[in-house]
Amino acid sequence: MFLITLLLLFLFFIAGQAYWLYRFRAQLRERREKLGARRRELEEEAEVISVKANLLEKEIGDYFLFYDLAKRLAALTNRRNLFDAFIGEIRYLGEAEWIEPPAPAQDDVYELKLGKNSSETLWIKTKAKKIVDYIPRLSELLGICVEKINLYEKLQQLAIYDFLTEVYNRRYFDLRFGEEFERAKNFNLNMSFLMIDVDDFKKINDTYGHLVGDAVLKETAALIKESVREIDFLARVGGEEFAAVLLDTDKGGAIVVGDRICVKIAGKLIKAFDEKLRVTVSVGIASFPQNTLYSDMLMETADKALYKAKREGKNRVGYF
Repeated sequence: MFLITLLLLFLFFIAGQAYWLYRFRAQLRERREKLGARRRELEEEAEVISVKANLLEKEIGDYFLFYDLAKRLAALTNRRNLFDAFIGEIRYLGEAEWIEPPAPAQDDVYELKLGKNSSETLWIKTKAKKIVDYIPRLSELLGICVEKINLYEKLQQLAIYDFLTEVYNRRYFDLRFGEEFERAKNFNLNMSFLMIDVDDFKKINDTYGHLVGDAVLKETAALIKESVREIDFLARVGGEEFAAVLLDTDKGGAIVVGDRICVKIAGKLIKAFDEKLRVTVSVGIASFPQNTLYSDMLMETADKALYKAKREGKNRVGYF
């Protein structure tokens, strides 16, 4: 009986150990499965992170590529130089060339629009996949550079032109006059200087108003510009005063030009809003080297000649 009891206790002990071993193995198996599932999740996450890292690396590479390209092109202020530099900079991405304009239905030719609101277009011919993939960004970058150059040219124009009359302004005239005088002096050339003043302009402003006066000035400037050559230099130097530098022109030639200006303006019926006016100008002439050998004296002599024309009745040319 004792042996049977002992045997039963032993069997019970063995069964208990087997049960706990089974539970332990089941727990291990469950834990292994969980760890396996977690490993698969981590592998998937690692793959996603790797893809994102590759994309981020490419984006960073693209960023530095376009940053460097933009930096190189930013200093250019000439359109032709910009286009040549642009195509040169991207050639290391692959073979590329400008096509202006492209042949109809030409293969491997892509459009580059020069600005969002611009109708201008250039075409680039390439088979390089990297360039083709970058076409939208390249087009945007080139458009921005062209817009910058357009703004620069407008600023340059505003810096040297009179806004109202669209001839050169006083600031640019002072610079250009000095350069042209030195050129005439160094190469022993003739040069004539004309001071042109609209007669009784204050009366026009007082009678018809400043808007009509501005229209008269604009039309007067256009008529003077038509009366001189393209190589000559015309500027607005005061309210109703204009100055013209006639290159390679002696006093006799300057008098002919001055007379032509007076006749042309006096014979023109100027339409300013609802008004129709006839205006005249007086012209003072001084020439290098006939009148003086000094630039400041040339301007002063022309100014005195202008007042001489005014004293003698206006609508005429004065000279010494």
